[in-house]
Amino acid sequence: MKNKVKILATTLVVLIALFSIHSFSSKEVSFYPEKIKIALRSVGNELLLKNNDATSLVLPVKEISDQTFEVSFQKEIFINPEILAETIDAEFKKTGVPYDYITELINCKTNEVSYSYEVLGPFKDNEISCLGRNLPKSCYTIKVIILNENTSALYSAMGSTNTLYFIIIVLTLITGFTLFKKKSEENISDISSNEIILGKHIFYPDQQKLNIDKNEISLTAKESELLAIFAQHPNKIVKRELLIKQVWEDNGVIVGRSLDMFISKLRKKLVNDSEVKITNVHGVGYKLEINTSN
Repeated sequence: MKNKVKILATTLVVLIALFSIHSFSSKEVSFYPEKIKIALRSVGNELLLKNNDATSLVLPVKEISDQTFEVSFQKEIFINPEILAETIDAEFKKTGVPYDYITELINCKTNEVSYSYEVLGPFKDNEISCLGRNLPKSCYTIKVIILNENTSALYSAMGSTNTLYFIIIVLTLITGFTLFKKKSEENISDISSNEIILGKHIFYPDQQKLNIDKNEISLTAKESELLAIFAQHPNKIVKRELLIKQVWEDNGVIVGRSLDMFISKLRKKLVNDSEVKITNVHGVGYKLEINTSN
């Protein structure tokens, strides 16, 4: 009976919190896409100025979906990946746009992704590849995909006069769930994470880490997801489409070259083990090769 009362009370708190959050933020969330559009227009203007172009136009920013936006230019333009990444970061900070996003630079003529990167958290904490390689002058469209849908509501709510009430409700909700979970798990013993042997490495998917010769190597969430898929199919080709679908598309995000970037990061973290390597099968996918000979 007590458990039922707890569940009912928790459900009631959740409903009240959801209603309150909606009331606090619904009036202002509609302005959130406009903030992104303002930021992207400023990005376009800064890139044109870096090209010594003060006359041609930045074309209207398009909202492709709730979380996807595009900006393009009247004329062809040179793009420096480092300047692109730094400019987007600076303009997003000015307008209060969330940190988590993917940027894709699309060639208008071929409709192919010429460059892409992902930012999770503060910009300085992210490793972005190929920043030093200038891209040739061409027709480009900049696409930005905001990864965290709920962040928009949070940012809008933070600007309202009811911010204090919003924070109190969220903190109360988190505390209630934490206490409830703690009590329900008091008599349950800890279960250790699964261990997967990969050559000389021990892979802990749940903890997102690798161990080799008593050295611990941290993995990002997506690196861990990719490696877990490879570990399920050792010495077998895993198609690109499967990797992208399971790691990105199932979460509502479609990427261009982000897969190649994360594969490159994984290779660097496995470089000290001659028994394990990730090979590229051209036009098909990748293979985790494990040499089991002693």
